[in-house]
Amino acid sequence: MLNLTKLTLTTAMIFSMGLLAACGDDNGTITTIIPDPNLPEEDVKGCFWGGPYSIDNPDTSFAYLDSGATYWHAKYSLPEGSSLKLSGEFPFARYMSFNSYRQDDTPAFALRDQQIKSNIGSTNPFIQGAQRNGDKRSYQIELAAGEAPIIPLDNTLYDYTHENGESLLLYRVYVPDKGNDATGGVGLPTPELTLSNGEVLKGQAVCDTLKSDQEPMRNPVIPEQTYAQLRQNNPAKENPIWRALYSVQFSLRCGFLGQCDGNPPRQVGWFANLDNQYVGTYIDRDIKPVVVIRGKIPKITSTLNGNEIFDESESQLRYWSMCQNEYYSQKVTACLYDEQVDINPDGYYTMVTSLPSDRPVNATDECGVGFLPWSEKGDGFSIIPGRQDHKTDGLLLMRHMLPAADFENAIQNTSVTGDEAEVLGEFMPAIQYFTKAEFEALGCDAYASLPQ
Repeated sequence: MLNLTKLTLTTAMIFSMGLLAACGDDNGTITTIIPDPNLPEEDVKGCFWGGPYSIDNPDTSFAYLDSGATYWHAKYSLPEGSSLKLSGEFPFARYMSFNSYRQDDTPAFALRDQQIKSNIGSTNPFIQGAQRNGDKRSYQIELAAGEAPIIPLDNTLYDYTHENGESLLLYRVYVPDKGNDATGGVGLPTPELTLSNGEVLKGQAVCDTLKSDQEPMRNPVIPEQTYAQLRQNNPAKENPIWRALYSVQFSLRCGFLGQCDGNPPRQVGWFANLDNQYVGTYIDRDIKPVVVIRGKIPKITSTLNGNEIFDESESQLRYWSMCQNEYYSQKVTACLYDEQVDINPDGYYTMVTSLPSDRPVNATDECGVGFLPWSEKGDGFSIIPGRQDHKTDGLLLMRHMLPAADFENAIQNTSVTGDEAEVLGEFMPAIQYFTKAEFEALGCDAYASLPQ
C-alpha cells in the first residue's frame, strides 16, 4: 500500500490529468503512440476511411477492441456551409453503427442500424421481423456539424466538432455472417460532399476538400510516470471484483488506490461505443496460473449462420462478449462472443484463461470449456521504450450491448459504485484461481464441480 504522501500525490495526479483519453505526459504534452500499419488495400475503400482496427491488425489493436467486431475511422474537417453524406448498404452482420467523439475520446453521438431509414425500395435488415438476406439494403445518412438538437434529424450523425475543426467518427461492424468479410459483405460507405455553392464532389475530390486523414488514431495511453506510480499497487485480488466502467479517473482511482466511493459520471473513454456498457476485473497469474470464469449469457439475437429473419423478440441483449486484454497497451489478446460460447448442460458457460503453455488439457470445446489465451506481456507496459511489462497481469472485460427494455440485469442498469453484483444477478460471472493440475483433476465435466 502506498504511504500517505504517495497516496496524496498520486490522487492529485489522477484528477489533474483529466480524462485518460486526452491525457498528457508528465511534462504536460500529449502522449501519443501512432502505429504505422501496412494496411491491405482491400481493407480500405477509397480515401475517406482509415483502418481497419481489429485483433488481426496488431498495430491498431488498442482501446480494448472486441474481436467480434472491426472498426474504421474517418477524420475530416467539414467546410462551413457544406453538406456531407455517406451512402452504403446495411451489412450482413449482427450490428453496425456510427459514433462521433469529443476531444477526450469519449463518445458524443451514435447512429446505429435500427435508427437508420433505408432508401426507398430497400429494406433495413435490422428491423424486427425483417428479411436479413435481401439484395436491396441501401441507405444514406448525413454527417452534420455541431451538437445534436433536442430532437435529432432522421439519418443524421452529429460530429461534435473538435476545436481545431477536425471531426472524428468510427464505423463498426459486429459479427459478420459466416462467409462474409469484415464489412459484412458490402464494403464501406462512400462519401459525397456538397459545397455551399451547390457543387457536388465525389471520390478523391471529397477527401482533398475535407482534408481526410487516414493515419491511424493515437493510442490514448496513461502517462507513463503516473502509471508507474499507480502500479506499485497490484489491482488484482484473490477474489476478483467486477466493476462497471464509469470514467477513466474512477477506474484508476478505484482499481489501483482502492478509492471506489463517490458518484462518478458514466463517461467511458478509449473510443467506447455508446451502445455498449462494460464491467471489468483485474487478474494475476502469480496468484495461480489458471483463471476459471463461470456465468450465464443473456439471450441474444442469433445471426452468425445467416439467419433469414432478424428476430430479437426473445432477446435480452443484441451482443455479449468476454475479452482478455493487456491493461496498459489496451491490446485485446482474445475474446469469446455469445455465439462462440458453449453452454454447459446446467445452463452456464465455463471459460479458462491462462498462458497457452498452462492451458489445462480439459480446457477444450470437447469438454465444454472455452479458452482465452493470456498475453505473455501482461499489462503491455513495454510499448513505452525502457519500461518493463508486469507479465502476470491480466484484465477481463465483459460487454453488454443494447439490452431489451425489460432486461433488468443489464450492465446499463448499474447506477452507483458497488451495485454490479446486485444488478447483474445470475449474469455476474464467478471467478476462481486454479493450478493447471487442480483444474485437470476435475475431468471433462469440470463445470459440474464449479460454483454457479
